[in-house]
Amino acid sequence: MLRAVAFNILVLALLQIAPLAGVAHADSGLWLVTAEEAMRAKVPQGNVFEPVAAKVGPGPEIVVKTPRALERIQPPVDILVTFEPGKSGLPPVMDTFKATLIGFFDVDLTDRVREYIKGNQLDVKDAKLPNGNHRIRLTIRDTEDNANERDLTVKIVSGD
Repeated sequence: MLRAVAFNILVLALLQIAPLAGVAHADSGLWLVTAEEAMRAKVPQGNVFEPVAAKVGPGPEIVVKTPRALERIQPPVDILVTFEPGKSGLPPVMDTFKATLIGFFDVDLTDRVREYIKGNQLDVKDAKLPNGNHRIRLTIRDTEDNANERDLTVKIVSGD
């Protein structure tokens, strides 16, 4: 009996961890955030606002070209972000870039988007996200280790 209970707990734990481990999905395209991760992050739904920065710093300026602030988007989503010298005047170091889904439980998205970094920009085409609000924190540092952060809030209104 105790073994059966332990086995069931192990199976449930693995089911909770699997989406975080980057389990492949049958359909094609980049799942920037899976439905399971969005549910686990517990990002507040309803009215959303676009925070300009999570932490204003002297590091590189993070310029979100697309999607536009507070835009209601149907998936797939194109994301274009450029990184320019900020208050320090120093160039960004793209190896320091991080992307994190912010919520009750944060999810590191950096490895999913790393291949979409071209020069000093992040250019993701056809990213999939489930319905709802998704708050993604973008972080980068410059050559003198000055940091800057910006939160990108994406509202998905229909799709997978």
